[in-house]
Formats: sequence, structure tokens, C-alpha cells
Amino acid sequence: MRVALFLKTPSSLMTVLAAADSGTMRIVSILALSALFAGALPTKTEDYYKLPSIERIGKNLYQSTKVIIETRACLHLPVDDEDALLKYLGPGQYEIVWEDRSTCEVQRVTLGETLPI
Repeated sequence: MRVALFLKTPSSLMTVLAAADSGTMRIVSILALSALFAGALPTKTEDYYKLPSIERIGKNLYQSTKVIIETRACLHLPVDDEDALLKYLGPGQYEIVWEDRSTCEVQRVTLGETLPI
């Protein structure tokens, strides 16, 4: 297999043919993939908080054992004893990640055992 490399010189476009074996092609594909994913940030486990036994207590209101969460336009109905994750996106920004991997945007998180009146 030959790989064509195009070098641009002031006078013309020059083509250089180089022999490429399977090892070289494997390295080139690995370099291309690593360049593609270089900008992706890894997800840290400390960016997630467990929401055990979360249940819906009102329109856009969910209660877990430790927190009450107000969401924006969330239509998810938790199944019996469903657990979820609260994902930290940035300062003051969270989303709920449900067991079916759907998500809901969070407006506010309140610590407490019961809903304040």
C-alpha cells in the first residue's frame, strides 16, 4: 500500500509517495482518534451525587431521601424505588440522570427531609 503525501512548494504542488505498512497505518489511525478526542473532558465521579429512592411529589418537584429538587419541564415519572444521579454541570447548574439515562434540567436543589411549606 502506498500513501500519497502532498507537499506545497512555492513553484508547484509536489506529490511524494511513501510505502506504508499496517503498523504505520495503525499508528496514523490512533493519532487521528487521539486528536479527535483531545478536547473531550473526562467525567469525574465526584461530579455525580446519588439520589436514592427519588419520587415525584408535584409538577416539576422531586424528593429524594436527602434533597428536594425543582426541575424545568421534566415529565419523568420515577418507577418504584428508582434511584437517580444528580450531575454537576457547573456553578449552580445540575441535571438529573435517570436510570433509563434520560435527563431533566434542574432549577433548584434544597437540602431537607420534607418539603418546606
